[in-house]
Amino acid sequence: MYKLLCQLFLAITGQNLPEEAFDVIFPFLQGKRKGRGDIGLGVTDYSNITPHQILLCDIPLQYYQTWEQFLELKKKMSKKEFKNKYYLDSAGKRCKPSWESKNIWVDRTYEKPMVCLNYILYMKSEHDKRVVLNNLNRNEYDDRLRGIDISWASSCIFCGDFMRLSSYKLKNQKKDIEETCTKINKYGVDYNDEIAYKIRMGVPVCGLCRNSKERQELYRMNLLSRGDWGETFYHERSEQFHRDVGDLNPKPDMSKVPKGIKPHWDTPLDYSEMSYWNLSDPFSDDFWHPDLTADEYMRWMEHSRFSGINLDDPDPLDDDLYDQFEENEENVVEDVVEWMIERLEEQ
Repeated sequence: MYKLLCQLFLAITGQNLPEEAFDVIFPFLQGKRKGRGDIGLGVTDYSNITPHQILLCDIPLQYYQTWEQFLELKKKMSKKEFKNKYYLDSAGKRCKPSWESKNIWVDRTYEKPMVCLNYILYMKSEHDKRVVLNNLNRNEYDDRLRGIDISWASSCIFCGDFMRLSSYKLKNQKKDIEETCTKINKYGVDYNDEIAYKIRMGVPVCGLCRNSKERQELYRMNLLSRGDWGETFYHERSEQFHRDVGDLNPKPDMSKVPKGIKPHWDTPLDYSEMSYWNLSDPFSDDFWHPDLTADEYMRWMEHSRFSGINLDDPDPLDDDLYDQFEENEENVVEDVVEWMIERLEEQ
C-alpha cells in the first residue's frame, strides 16, 4: 500500500514522497489501525473515478440523515426495478455506473445543522452518461430524482484532458456541488472580490494550458464552444459553430496595432478578469476572435487597453493645483445644515 501511495504521489506531483511522510503514513497501513480504511478508500476512489460524471440531486432527506438510512438508499439503488428504470437504454443495453461515490457531511452554516449528501455516478462512457441523464430527468417517474452533468468540472476548458486530481477534490468538498456549479456558470453576478476569485479559480484549466499561450491558441475553439456548462448534455465542437460565433464581431484591425508592442502578461487567459467568460463572449471587450493568433490577441488587448494612456504621466490628483478645489469646511457645514432644514420642512 505504501508503495502504491508513493507511485500515486509521483504521478500527481512529479516528485517523490518526502521521506518524513513514511513515519506518519506507514503506521496507518498496519493491521486494523485507525485511519487505514480511510486511506484505502481514498486510493480506491481516486483510481476508479472516470471523466463521465453525474451528480444525483433531489435525493429525499430520509435516505441520508443516518448511516442506516443511507444503507437503505444503497439497497434501493441495487434493486432490479431501479436499474431497469434508470440504467437501460432504448435498445435494452445496461448502462450501469462503473463506480459510485458519496460524501456525507453536516452543514453548520444553518441555524439548525443539516446533514447533506453529494452522490456521484461515474459512467463508463459518454453514451452511458447520456442514457442515464435522460432517464433521470424524465418526468413520469414518481421519485423525481434529477441528474446533473458535472463532467465539465473535471476537464480542462482548453485541451479537454481529464483532470483526475481536480475531480477527486470536487467530490470530497463539503459543499453543495450543484450550487458550486451554478455559481461558476452564473456570469454577470456582482460577487464580492473573495467569492469572485474562488469562482474564477474553480473554472477547470490544466497546468499545461494555464501557463502556455501556444496550447491556449491550439485549443481555443474548445473554449468558444463551452456552452452552458452543467445545463446541457452536449456542447457543439464543430468548426462552423466557432466561425459563426466569430462572425458576430468583425476581426479587429491589426494594422492599427504597433508590431513592437510588448505584452504585460504571458497568455491570453491572463488578460481576462473573468477568465473563460470574457474570452468566449462575442460581446465582451476581451473576446478572443477565432481569426486572431495568441500573439495578435495579446497585442490587440495591449493596444485597446493602454493606447492613449501615458502610464508615465503623474496622477493629476497629485498636482499642487488640486488643492485649489478643496472644499471650505465652513461651506460644507452650512450646506449640511441647509439640507437638514429642507428635510424637516418637507415632513
